[in-house]
Amino acid sequence: MGKKNFMELVFPAKHDFYGMLKEQAEVTYRGVESVLKWQNEPTADNFNHAIALTIQADIVRMAMEEKLFDAFSTPFDRQDIYDISVRMDRIIEHARFAMQSIKEYEVEMDRYIIHMTSELNRGTKAFAEGVALLATDCAEARNYIQIIRNAHYNTIDYYKKGMAEMFKTDDAMNALKHYEIYYQLREAAHCLGKSVDVLHRIVVRLA
Repeated sequence: MGKKNFMELVFPAKHDFYGMLKEQAEVTYRGVESVLKWQNEPTADNFNHAIALTIQADIVRMAMEEKLFDAFSTPFDRQDIYDISVRMDRIIEHARFAMQSIKEYEVEMDRYIIHMTSELNRGTKAFAEGVALLATDCAEARNYIQIIRNAHYNTIDYYKKGMAEMFKTDDAMNALKHYEIYYQLREAAHCLGKSVDVLHRIVVRLA
């Protein structure tokens, strides 16, 4: 259990920010997972399910921001709560943009798109598991940090390899379309990296 400061003991938190962050992290993971599922099975149902989860994640984030504004005290630094929530939201937004671009540009799926999204899926799963432990076991939450960082690094590595292959083709239009998708997945990875930086800071402060 994280340490409580004097203000938290005198003025206990009115809202369950641990629970809200856990919910948002779980929805973010399920959203990225649904994008990956759509890539492997591009049905209308899978596409709509992924869009619904991105909307749900945004609703959770906005609701938490309202409560953050209203809260007299928080279980840890309110700026960290805000930062980790916003960065989580960006992960799923970029994953959604990539999915929509694939569909609208009629891009044929390639192994780099699948690899990048698979790594994002692995990273957001570990992120959700780490966030779920903040309220009860920060020492255990630390064990997920490197897994998340590795997923970030691996996504960027696949981005570079995919772009290198695209640069070798003579089809400029196809390369441009793929760049847009690779870029969105790369940005999702960067947001995952920023999210884990905040998570790490929270874990250190609560330890």
